[in-house]
Amino acid sequence: MVSMSTPLGWGVVGTGDVCRYIATDLALLDSTRLVAVASRSAKTATGFAAELGFDRGCTFDQMLQDDAVDIVYLGTPHSTHASLAVAALEVGKHVLVEKPLGVNAAEVQRVADAANAAGRFAMEGMWMKFHPYYRALLDDLHAGSIGDLSAVRASFGLPFGARDSARWSTELASSTLLDQGIYPVTLAHDLLGEPQSVSASADHRGDGVDVSIEATLHYAGGRYAQIAASMVGYLEPTAAVSGTGGWVEVPAPFWATDRYTRHAGDIGEALMKPVVVSFGREGFGYVSMLRAVGEAVRAGLLEHPIHPLSSTVAVARTLDRIRAAAVATPHPTEIAS
Repeated sequence: MVSMSTPLGWGVVGTGDVCRYIATDLALLDSTRLVAVASRSAKTATGFAAELGFDRGCTFDQMLQDDAVDIVYLGTPHSTHASLAVAALEVGKHVLVEKPLGVNAAEVQRVADAANAAGRFAMEGMWMKFHPYYRALLDDLHAGSIGDLSAVRASFGLPFGARDSARWSTELASSTLLDQGIYPVTLAHDLLGEPQSVSASADHRGDGVDVSIEATLHYAGGRYAQIAASMVGYLEPTAAVSGTGGWVEVPAPFWATDRYTRHAGDIGEALMKPVVVSFGREGFGYVSMLRAVGEAVRAGLLEHPIHPLSSTVAVARTLDRIRAAAVATPHPTEIAS
């Protein structure tokens, strides 16, 4: 166990935009040491390390043998997450993995099993769950501020590239469901739990990469969650939760905002007297998660209670079910063609 008074030595694997944001926010924490950056290119790793304040650039294998690295953050393509995480765990490193932790529930369980066997901390980097607004939102809703919850609606659609973008491929497990859809599904799980059934449709490229998807998660008592995601077009990136006594609106981007608005009471109050709950923001928004992970590792925890591996496995199961339902149901564009 790392001493509570000892800064945690971090290694970052990858040099893309998310790794840059993570590295920048890590630097805001006194409890961290920026040790190493790994990339397939030694030149790229060394340049990134120098720019962001790390001690050195290296290969992934070199990072695994570096005793100064206590925890590894993985910001590589989806298809590599599980295998790299297991490799790091098996040599005694703790791991924080950019979502998704694995491309399916079996891969996520494999990482969970490896973490348990190694006695090391492992977590999916679902930063949304650590934002102050999100913690307050869940507490608010579970306390009954809008009555019994009945419906969730959340979308994440932004045109990250053209439909035929060469950056996406089946080999990399590119997927709007795994990259964007995971946020609405996580929200639905946190509020309503794992669904009883799922219906879905998706728009796939010729190589099988899903570029847009919509799904309805069905729960007992007529409750439901409607989710949608796209990496080629805009879908209003907001969320809303309805209950028997009102509703809550979460502005864009709902996974990284700093506020929500509650409408509750009689009809007049709900419409005319909304209550805005707002919070501050640290860095790019990853600071809350990174601080929590550091505290958990130094305390000797193998999971974080806010986002345990069991929750990650459960969300992965639902993502698997959505994927299967979407494959079985033609997308409207396919029907039209």
